[in-house]
Amino acid sequence: MSSVHLHEELAQTQVRVVVQTRFGPVTGGRSKNGAVVFLELPYALAPERFGNPVSLPSEFRYEGKYYTAESSYAVQPTNDGQAAGGNLEDKVGLGKPTENPLFVNIVAPPSFPERSKFSVKIYIHGGFLQFGSPHGLGSQAQYIAAERSEVWVNIGYRLSVFGFLACDKPRIEGNFGFKDQWMALEWVHDNISAFGGDPENIQITGLSAGAHSVHQLLHHASRLPPGVKAPFTSAVLQSNAILTNPKTPEQLRPQFAALSRALGLDPDATDTLSILRDPAKTSWQSITDLIDSEALGPHGTFRGCMDGAWLSNNPDPMTWQRTGGLARGLLEHGVRNVIIGDLSEEWYLYSIAHPIKQKQDVQKNLERYYPTDIVQNMIELYGSPPDDAEAEEFEKLFGVILSAAQVHLPVRLFHRDLLQEDYPAFRYTIAWTPEQARPNPGFVTHATDRSLWAFRIPELTTAQVEVARTWLNAIDQATQELGLHRPGKRGLKEVLTLKADRQIEWTADESWDDAMKMRKLFPGEL
Repeated sequence: MSSVHLHEELAQTQVRVVVQTRFGPVTGGRSKNGAVVFLELPYALAPERFGNPVSLPSEFRYEGKYYTAESSYAVQPTNDGQAAGGNLEDKVGLGKPTENPLFVNIVAPPSFPERSKFSVKIYIHGGFLQFGSPHGLGSQAQYIAAERSEVWVNIGYRLSVFGFLACDKPRIEGNFGFKDQWMALEWVHDNISAFGGDPENIQITGLSAGAHSVHQLLHHASRLPPGVKAPFTSAVLQSNAILTNPKTPEQLRPQFAALSRALGLDPDATDTLSILRDPAKTSWQSITDLIDSEALGPHGTFRGCMDGAWLSNNPDPMTWQRTGGLARGLLEHGVRNVIIGDLSEEWYLYSIAHPIKQKQDVQKNLERYYPTDIVQNMIELYGSPPDDAEAEEFEKLFGVILSAAQVHLPVRLFHRDLLQEDYPAFRYTIAWTPEQARPNPGFVTHATDRSLWAFRIPELTTAQVEVARTWLNAIDQATQELGLHRPGKRGLKEVLTLKADRQIEWTADESWDDAMKMRKLFPGEL
């Protein structure tokens, strides 16, 4: 992978571009290919720890500085098994950790500002909601913006405990990272015209946890008040979707208790939450160190919650989706289409997400994401190796189960639930990715398609660039067909496929039966 970051390119070119916004002028730069770049532009005020984001007031003014540096990224743990051995700077950028990652990176085509009204693509990074950054090298957007004349916006949001701690007693609302994302979408809709973007043509995209986030945002958009339009018009979910209702704040109380006790605090004391919220009394490093040390065990993974506000519980999200409320709500609130997909060998990268050495590790780590009874049924369904099997066999079992539950099953269920309401949606699958992007065993696994979607020319050969271009054009064509709204044109088991031989065509879903066999384990899917 090319190791040159936008931060470094902008320092080399020294070409500056000034844009007038409702919050005053901002100065960005041009990358080597001419794309116009603004880095770390705030979309909200600095947040309080475990507090909801606050939008910029009308009197707010941007600093008179160059917005051309990767100076910060969200504080986060470092126990990211999927990124083990990788370059940390390529994952999070060249800056330092901060509890205020509420900023956007904007990349406009080289023809800006002479031209405008470009379509807008918003990218939400992945990382299990625990890791990552909008500065991730593989998603820096100067090449895709120039190739397709699009404005790209990468958004930052709070991660791990800082973004997703929730509890009923004491009251911690949770879902802060998702609320950050929604505020970023609203900021983009209200301000992107200053950067050449068309606010009526905004697509949100996300990889992995970013796709999970997109699914959350779609649910939220579908239940907006009557007459209120969503701040985006379409969505792409890459290799993830929601499978089951998240835990309630009450169910997450043991996680708060585990965190408190690990920090030497009494979870029932009246001042514990205020101590946790105060950076002077509880540093972020003391919290992330606990997570890195696995002192919290399965309580060390922080996710969204069903709070009844951000994510309504009447009816619960999965019932809302299965009974058509989600699809109908999306159309009502201006979301025109959805694209959903996966890769052929997702399991491998999931197999190394957590340390797996024996059978107990499989169950323990699946319980980070799913209830104990469902986890036990998952393992029984797929069959566990003998207790004395090699660690690699348990790793593969874990990867197969987790990738099925995180990706293969939920993307198919979501597609099914949209199509049954005649909602414009299609599904894709990818069976080839650039060989140099794959991990050592050579699997077409999770996230190895990123360079195709971001058109990362430095990481691709000349022939691979043409595959990427053809793939993006095929996605565009299929999306345009959705706009014609021809019911029944593509069936539930038809997928737009990038095949192992690099050819692209609509094919039958050969993995349908295997992907769907877990369905019966989940409420409402019997």
